[in-house]
Amino acid sequence: MASKSDAGCLRTLNEDVVRVAPDLGLLVVADGMGGHNSGEIAARLAVEVIEKRMRKALSGTVGDAALMREALRTALLDAHKRIASAAGEGGSRQLMGATVACVLLHDSRAHLAHVGDTRIYRLRGGRLELLTRDHSPAQRALEAGVVDEVELTTSHNRHLVTHALGAVAEDVISVRDTPVEPGDLFLVCSDGLNDMVDGADIELILDTLSDNLPLAAEQLVMIARDCGGHDNITVALARVDALFAAQPVPAQEASDTGKSFISRMFSWLTGANQDHGQDRT
Repeated sequence: MASKSDAGCLRTLNEDVVRVAPDLGLLVVADGMGGHNSGEIAARLAVEVIEKRMRKALSGTVGDAALMREALRTALLDAHKRIASAAGEGGSRQLMGATVACVLLHDSRAHLAHVGDTRIYRLRGGRLELLTRDHSPAQRALEAGVVDEVELTTSHNRHLVTHALGAVAEDVISVRDTPVEPGDLFLVCSDGLNDMVDGADIELILDTLSDNLPLAAEQLVMIARDCGGHDNITVALARVDALFAAQPVPAQEASDTGKSFISRMFSWLTGANQDHGQDRT
């Protein structure tokens, strides 16, 4: 696993927050919004609540796919409620929120959840595939045939979202799961990457550097900056080296973010034995 977050070329404040937890097989990227520093607060609340809830859900138990989907949905809903509560305190936090996407690798499946336009991609067999659908007016216009891909890239509305944690109905949290294959590489990113970098270039970087995820993360951020870096840029990566059976997080270690039994068992995750994830903001 690897991650990288950068403020970009035009902004001094980074309102993206990333979390990788190899012992859980979890990637989370949140893109905050709201002005001042409230976006960063919302994003940080999102990743902290999601990681905490997933640690609890995986503590001492092995859940099937349906249980994992529900655990992710509940984690995002709890994060939404926490952000909405903080926004209700008033002041500059009134309009704060966060888009979020997360991947949970569990029992040879990838469990995906997202709200907003933070995305999840998968590289398989050298081909990049978008696994999420943006919650945005631009996505609706594209699906309705009102605009095409080229027109969308120049639209002033492409950064608007219809849903975000802190301001979202419960039924729009998108959750699903899909089987993994050895060699699959998952990318979770804020829109600061995909707005700046063409999918073909993302595909090339991931395919070329699939054996060096930290360098791949660095290169993705660098090319986004080279293309203008108009927004914060955040990426999180995980590669599946082999199929894996579900293992519970030992209850006594569920609240420990350091090295655990599960992190030693998860040899299928790049660097899981050495790198236990960092929040790089």
